[in-house]
Amino acid sequence: MASSSLDPVRPAFVEPSWDDLRIFLAVVAHGSMNSAAKALGQSQPTVARRIKVLEDALGLSLFQRGPNNLELTEAGQAILEAASPMGDAAAVVSRTAAAYRPDPDAPVRITATASVTLFLSLYAAQLHEAAAPVEIAYIPTRRRLDLASGEADIGLRMRNLPEGTDDLVARKIGQIAFAIYARTDNPTAVIAPPEDPTLSRQAAYVAEFAQGRTIVARIGDMPIRYQAAKAGLGAAFLPCWLGDSDPSLIQITKPEGDLIEDVFLVMHRRSRNRPNVTRVANALAALFKKNHKALVGT
Repeated sequence: MASSSLDPVRPAFVEPSWDDLRIFLAVVAHGSMNSAAKALGQSQPTVARRIKVLEDALGLSLFQRGPNNLELTEAGQAILEAASPMGDAAAVVSRTAAAYRPDPDAPVRITATASVTLFLSLYAAQLHEAAAPVEIAYIPTRRRLDLASGEADIGLRMRNLPEGTDDLVARKIGQIAFAIYARTDNPTAVIAPPEDPTLSRQAAYVAEFAQGRTIVARIGDMPIRYQAAKAGLGAAFLPCWLGDSDPSLIQITKPEGDLIEDVFLVMHRRSRNRPNVTRVANALAALFKKNHKALVGT
């Protein structure tokens, strides 16, 4: 007769410990128990013992142990996929707690696109004075970092807030205009962004401009696209403050309509309790106001 879950000779299922799952994730991330132990501040025997406890609790072998490496078993890969969101959630909890725990010495983290971050870098000394004595950490990315969970303190975004974000506050601080620039006034080659033209207004604009011309490269990173245009590869879509400031480039199209983007400074409401963040936010607003003409291409 098959044994039931109540059979006294069959071990009862033991819920795995989150601490052991965390160690498991660290071993996978670092590639070995020794490296994971160093990252966790524990001894290698402790890590090995906790992995064994986890395997016993699950009734599974998670690793195939070779002479110099560890490889996940099929079951280990499945457990990794199930546990990874838990690790991500734990990281969010830590960031959220830190965001609600004011630290006067914490850096002020600004997230923006690469082109906006490049503009900020020109005035980094002024912004540093506003933040002093703490540091400013610049995070250039097109991904919208989660301000509520503490991934960043200030976001500079070129579109307004989506609905359902009552915990965030936004103010329009300026505009940025874009145009197509090239080394010659009748370029035959175009450097295009990699995005699908049906999903991006800017990509659609460049695709229309490229009709009858040769697309010689697709470059998503704006600073690299600028360098390629400056080197003479072809016409490129650039912010006007950058293209107009370079005497080697000619403005081929005029910035108008959708080519002029509103810029919003976004913060979480709790950031108002951090004087350093507020000072930097005010300095950013003043910076955009002072450079309004250059930013809109006039």
